[in-house]
Amino acid sequence: MYDIFVISNNENNATFIKLKERFPLAKLATSWDHAKQKAFTKFFWIVWPDLVVNDNFNFDYQVSSWDQEYIHVFKNGNFFDGVCLFPKSKLVSKKEFDYRFFINKKEIDIQASTPIPYEKFYIDTFEEYQSAIIESKTDMFWVIWNNIIVNSDFDFDYYIPYYDSFHKNITHVFKNGDYYDGVCLFSKIANVSEKEFSDRFFVNKKEVEIQASTPRPFDIFYINTYDEYLKSANESISDMFWVVYNDLIIDPNFKFDYFIPEWDYQYIHVFKNGDYYDGVCLFSKNKLVSKREFENRFFVNKKEIDVQASTPAKYNIFYINTFDEYQIALDTASTDMFWIVPHEIEPLLSFKFDLYFSHHNSYDRRINHVFKNIDIEEEKYNGIMLLSKFKPLSKREFNYRFPIEKKEYSDVASKLKLYDIVFISYNEPNAEENWKKLKESFPRAQRIHGVKGIHNAHIAAANLTSTPMFWVVDGDAVIEDSFDFSLLLPHWDQDTVYVWRSRNPINNLEYGYGGVKLLPRTLTLNMDVSSVDMTTSISKKFKAMPDVSNVTNFNTDPFSSWRSAFRECTKLAVINNAESNTRLDAWCSLANDVPYGFYAYAGAIAGRVYGEKNASNPEALAKINDFTWLEARWLAEKSQLSL
Repeated sequence: MYDIFVISNNENNATFIKLKERFPLAKLATSWDHAKQKAFTKFFWIVWPDLVVNDNFNFDYQVSSWDQEYIHVFKNGNFFDGVCLFPKSKLVSKKEFDYRFFINKKEIDIQASTPIPYEKFYIDTFEEYQSAIIESKTDMFWVIWNNIIVNSDFDFDYYIPYYDSFHKNITHVFKNGDYYDGVCLFSKIANVSEKEFSDRFFVNKKEVEIQASTPRPFDIFYINTYDEYLKSANESISDMFWVVYNDLIIDPNFKFDYFIPEWDYQYIHVFKNGDYYDGVCLFSKNKLVSKREFENRFFVNKKEIDVQASTPAKYNIFYINTFDEYQIALDTASTDMFWIVPHEIEPLLSFKFDLYFSHHNSYDRRINHVFKNIDIEEEKYNGIMLLSKFKPLSKREFNYRFPIEKKEYSDVASKLKLYDIVFISYNEPNAEENWKKLKESFPRAQRIHGVKGIHNAHIAAANLTSTPMFWVVDGDAVIEDSFDFSLLLPHWDQDTVYVWRSRNPINNLEYGYGGVKLLPRTLTLNMDVSSVDMTTSISKKFKAMPDVSNVTNFNTDPFSSWRSAFRECTKLAVINNAESNTRLDAWCSLANDVPYGFYAYAGAIAGRVYGEKNASNPEALAKINDFTWLEARWLAEKSQLSL
């Protein structure tokens, strides 16, 4: 057997130790010359320290007599730069030896060895790269960045033979997704600059068309405030991180797999949000933006990426009635702008609530916007509003639906709701018939029945409604065919009690007694229940309407006729002016030609006497609204009546 030498001055070299176990006579040599001097055989083997000798290679190759002048080079993996058998009689230059490329050679197609894999280093900084140059025991070494995911089928078995000196002295960059900025194979000889390293863009490089890795996904943070952005930059593990604002709807086709090469990390990448570039952003944790840039989503150092990542979320919509409800909306809205729809209006089906202002448009995002409301000419711009959290309304502005700083739109967005109608009945004999007729003509009508006390019945009616004003129809009222309950009022007139005329079937008087009423809901809920006249206790503002709304068919039986006349004439007697006295005289005139006219006459006389006697006694007057007391009085006086 020919002498075997491992080129190394280190007895702890792994190749030498393993070879020594199989071939105890193997020796170390520091160079080709050194090996030649120590060799006793005609030929001698050279084993490089970066080889793994195959277990089935026994160094028993014999050189034929006609091949003795050649250097025999055996296969090392896929190349011929491994184990060599040198003739002691031939010289080789240092250059030949260093590059393992011999002029006078013969390549032997026998697998003698495989290359020791290049060392791997998981690094991220230039300082770590410089340490790897020193620490690596192989002449080339792998760098695996922290922001990539190595493909499971990539085996790091890429090898550059020693005789390929050009490629031994450049950086080999492997494919990382669609780019060449992933796994790198660096040369210990050809160092790269810090800028090349930071940008992963190398001057002397070879781009290797092998998919070694994919980019590690950037961290994603769902945030809304600048403080949350700063916290995300601090917590992000990846050098770039996604920011998803809470007013975005992410496109289902957007997978957050957009990759940015290292040299583009200096920019904020802004993706398309509907028609604007103010949505999903990819930030660099090492280049923070200012608070103003963040809030306006308008960055100095940016790239607009024409990829649809999101659409704007529609602004929150709040259906509200009171200033307190507005303040709740102001506090709880998840968007910087929000819609309010006052309870007294309803949006048109054609209005889509799709107005959007880009975050770049700080002017429109910081003022209030009002839309046209049909039905009330004086109140064109008091309907739906798009309000800014940056411009809160005062209580007065809200109550009058009139923001001071606003932008008006000609779009008709809403109409006033028709006011609720409530039919109030107690025990009127004709109530069912009257209710059925009202409901057929006006399906939105609702009913309150059997509530004791006039005030309580009207409070119950107010609780049943949702509109700011509501109509009241008494149980004995037969609505005129011409009356349509379609009146709508400006907001500033919604604190007034409106009473229409009613026709009295006994005396043909036409005034507010028994007429349809239009009442302010909130004031009705808070009225003085101790007052005699319910309508005047609701508001200081009262308006008698000139049209006849109904016939008050109270004369359906003796008690109903007497009770109605007694109550009304008590109130007329207390008022005691020319108009009330004229009406009182008409009530107190006997009409025998109408049903139950006598009982109405008797009730009127009794009511006149009661009112004049108790004009200064509120407690006594309040009893006329107590139907149980009225029935008891009727029973007491009934026996004294004579037809």
